[in-house]
Amino acid sequence: MPDDRAFTREEMTQVIKGPKQKKAPGPNGIINEIVKLIFKAIPKEITSLYNEGLRKGHLPANSKIAKVILGFKPRMEAVSDPSKYRPISLLKT
Repeated sequence: MPDDRAFTREEMTQVIKGPKQKKAPGPNGIINEIVKLIFKAIPKEITSLYNEGLRKGHLPANSKIAKVILGFKPRMEAVSDPSKYRPISLLKT
């Protein structure tokens, strides 16, 4: 979008630091620790990649895919009752 300003490397560094480690990966299997290592190795290229998406005004279709798992609500007895589960969407890192 024309009004959006480009991401700075400092902003990207703060965003990359944000996600907690030891969290379940999304459908691509990439964990947060890997993303942090990649950004540390090539911060300029990763920042440019995100700025290109911002400039085009859209994300690639495959980045919008989530892995949905069902989490059982604790303290509920009827395991066979679908209302006792909640969906959890794991997005790509």
